[in-house]
Amino acid sequence: MKLKANAKINLTLDVLGKREDGYHLIDSVFQSVSLGDIVEVTVANSIVVFCSDSSICDESNIAYKAAKKFFEYNGIQGGANVKIEKHIPLASGVGGGSADAAAVIVALDRLYNTNLSQDALCEIGLSVGADVPFCIVGGTARVGGIGERMERLSNIPECAILLIKHGQKLSTADMYRQVDAFPQESFYTDKMVDGISNGNLNTICQNVFNAFDSVCDNESLVNNIKTTKPLAVSLSGSGPTVFAIYDSLDKANVAKTILTSKGYSPYIATPSKSGIEIE
Repeated sequence: MKLKANAKINLTLDVLGKREDGYHLIDSVFQSVSLGDIVEVTVANSIVVFCSDSSICDESNIAYKAAKKFFEYNGIQGGANVKIEKHIPLASGVGGGSADAAAVIVALDRLYNTNLSQDALCEIGLSVGADVPFCIVGGTARVGGIGERMERLSNIPECAILLIKHGQKLSTADMYRQVDAFPQESFYTDKMVDGISNGNLNTICQNVFNAFDSVCDNESLVNNIKTTKPLAVSLSGSGPTVFAIYDSLDKANVAKTILTSKGYSPYIATPSKSGIEIE
């Protein structure tokens, strides 16, 4: 079975505080985008992961962990060959690994005829990683808690999204510590949800926000993107990918040409209505 595992961006990421166990509570709007990995899953006697990036072909791959958790959850002595063709940059803050894990869970549910509910699939996903449940559901959703609470929202209006991964991924734990030192005073997710419910791209873009922006050293990249006059610019997840929203593909492609000439490597995507697409 072949699937496309779509990346995600955070239209908002409000950090509300921290639980006693150290996990942070978020209020965020996640959006699937058309940039995706191709994942092929077949039934086998054991779990084996092949990846176009040889650095993640072993048991450390989150796709391997997802398969293992699927079999444990269902009490099945099963296996899978998983082939991943990477298009989403590694360690970029747009959920590439989570998307691959979600694709494996969805594929195995079909291949082994377990017919699990979406809630059950998401339960398996959450045991693998906080972003995996959203990648299973996909589209546009408000995500809360540590990633376990999800409310599906209306699809956002048509637009184009430019993504640039530039620089190395910083420690998410360190970034959270920096955010903790300067707690948020304004929150954006409620306004974002209102903009989405009204189908208003301008309101959506006015409320794009990421709490990690304040502790991420990407000012030069952001300023270069702003010269292309996007409707919004923000960090995705804890970075380092920065995305920009344009009201047309033509404008996004002009921006891509400009930013490529400055030494960046942009991707162009559009909003996706699903996280996993079965091909």
